[in-house]
Amino acid sequence: MLRVQFRPRLIPSICTLILAPILAALGMWQLDRAKEKADIQTKHQSRFTAAPIDLAVDVTLPQDIEFYPIRVTGRWDESRQFYLDNQILGGRAGYHVITPLLLRGAETGVLVNRGWILASPDRSEVPSVETSDDETTVTGIAVIPPSEVFQLEEQAPIQGKWETVWQALDLVRFDDAAPYSIANFVIQMDKEHPSGFERQWNQPTDKWILRHKAYAFQWYALCAALLVIYCVFTFRPSPESDSES
Repeated sequence: MLRVQFRPRLIPSICTLILAPILAALGMWQLDRAKEKADIQTKHQSRFTAAPIDLAVDVTLPQDIEFYPIRVTGRWDESRQFYLDNQILGGRAGYHVITPLLLRGAETGVLVNRGWILASPDRSEVPSVETSDDETTVTGIAVIPPSEVFQLEEQAPIQGKWETVWQALDLVRFDDAAPYSIANFVIQMDKEHPSGFERQWNQPTDKWILRHKAYAFQWYALCAALLVIYCVFTFRPSPESDSES
């Protein structure tokens, strides 16, 4: 009769004890990421079709403003317009044009992303776009820029001359340099406004949710494979069963 005996070896056991929890934790992390993406998608879909909120001095905004439609009337502040670098569209490098809009009758502004423009092959050439001085009404979706963005070099505070090319959309950096306060969100301009550029805004989709779930399955599969291999090489025929045969 075949008998098996649990005969662990030191190094494989240590490696399994270390790697198995790590692989399982990575799977759980990917599932958490999938849930986060699902929550974002649900929030976006529920707010995207709501009536626009008129942004004015006396309006009380929702505490969580992200993805709400916004309508605002004011004048562009071209002197503090800047271009957000490293924006890829259709495989082409370019910039997002970010222009502050000063609210009518207030010393308060909001940054508006007016869309994408193509970068020059000569990266030393700074882009330039004309902006009207007339009062305008802008509608779009409120988005919260990520607080942390990978940068090769951290952006220094602006001192003196205004910087026209930025590596990251930093609201705190803008607020510290501008003579007026700004809203804690950015408006992605809708596609109908004539003063915008190419606008293909990213929308939450099931693709990212499914991708995180696929990654989770891979990590769990690796964890299961590791445990199976460990068991195969750890539970071995006992010496008694060999002698009986």
